[in-house]
Amino acid sequence: MYEQILSIKAKALYPIVGGYNGYPLSLTVGYEEPIRATEIKGLWKWWTRILLESMIFKHKSSVIPYSEIDKVMEDVFGSMDKKSVVRLNVRVDDDFINVVEKIWHFLRSFFQRGQVVNQRNVSGGINIIIQAQNLNIYKININNSNNGLNVRVRRADRDPKPNDIPIVIDFNDKKISINGIDEKLEGLDKYLTIQNIKEFLSIPRIKLDMLKYNNIGFKVGNLGDYKLNELIRIILDLITVVLIPKEVEFTINVEVNKERLKNKNNELDINKVKKLKFALYSLFVYLILGGIGRMINRGMGSLSPTQIECHDDDLCKDLKLLFENFSKISNEDGIIEFIKGLVDFNKLEELSENYINEIRIASETNNVFYISDYLLKHFYAKEIKDPLNPLKCLKILGELTLSNNVNDPTFAREILGSPRKSGDIRLPSAFRFKILYVANKYYLIWYLLDRYNITDPSHSFIKKYENEINNLINKAKQNLGGV
Repeated sequence: MYEQILSIKAKALYPIVGGYNGYPLSLTVGYEEPIRATEIKGLWKWWTRILLESMIFKHKSSVIPYSEIDKVMEDVFGSMDKKSVVRLNVRVDDDFINVVEKIWHFLRSFFQRGQVVNQRNVSGGINIIIQAQNLNIYKININNSNNGLNVRVRRADRDPKPNDIPIVIDFNDKKISINGIDEKLEGLDKYLTIQNIKEFLSIPRIKLDMLKYNNIGFKVGNLGDYKLNELIRIILDLITVVLIPKEVEFTINVEVNKERLKNKNNELDINKVKKLKFALYSLFVYLILGGIGRMINRGMGSLSPTQIECHDDDLCKDLKLLFENFSKISNEDGIIEFIKGLVDFNKLEELSENYINEIRIASETNNVFYISDYLLKHFYAKEIKDPLNPLKCLKILGELTLSNNVNDPTFAREILGSPRKSGDIRLPSAFRFKILYVANKYYLIWYLLDRYNITDPSHSFIKKYENEINNLINKAKQNLGGV
């Protein structure tokens, strides 16, 4: 039987999150989830691995496959053969899904009537313009060609043409309209305002996301349910970028099966309790240093805990005290001091001392992240005083860390990450930044997770590229000077 032991209220800034296909709504399969407990638990588990790999490296100067960590932590997180002792449920305090669902049905009913897709005599194709009030955000060109109906996306840079079909999102009247047909959308006032949208859409990763639908082909005059849904999904994805909430507040409830913490004598197993307490500590570390959704390594979905309630002092009293100290932070120096203490090796060793030796050093492995002294050496915190400045910070850092803006392609790949390609290994970014919300203030923080290199005597990618990292950081500080 599971009992609730911990409740955490959290805030995510600019989250681009969603269900099985990465978006908050997919009515084609009846899937609706803005923030998922499974994603939070997966990232929580990953951060537990990172902290334990850091302890292993401190003692052994090597790291091991994550799978070996998972074997030891299966008492907490479960495995294929063992049920997890913890269970999460998430309650989202937002009606974003309801707004998106109404837009889906509105778009579908409009296009089902064939008012746009069946016009074959339009010279140069049909342009669908997505607008926010009178601001052209970007254009979807639907071109009538011999190969079918091609959907292309680009920023709108011209005045509307006679054949343009505008999809207008009106934040003032809380409605969306196509060619004068309106659908009321209560709740729009919670989302990005017209003043924020230009800045938001200029963030490099958002721009790239907007342009990924080029050359999607459909048969003209034969737009069945599947292709109709695909067309609506593309338009809805783009609208979702416009409507993405500035912040979403939600509650994480942590439940534990305490019977599973007992040994054969029906007494609490000290080792299992220690592992659970370490995992709960790593959950807090994740909330401070991590994010949720897509593009979290580029500042999207920045997480911040805003309240913690502990219902079992034996398991989470220390976590509540930790949060109380966090909530009292009032300046940049306080942020730096707190996070240094959070990942202090002595603290991690104290929490893991009873079971760290269970982890077999079976084999060394490449591309495993861990915390080294370099995380603290390059750690940075800056208070953001203007409410719009978080977006400006994300734009500046996003521009700096795009691979085509870095002279050394190898450095860009190994430190700033690379997407997964066919037959290749995806490398997440070692350089990470986010916006942290503490006591009604916003702070930009950045840090570097180290990555183990089995062929390098120093075992550190950060040390290998220290000069390049220093140059990047100095340039970032210079560009952020006026923010």
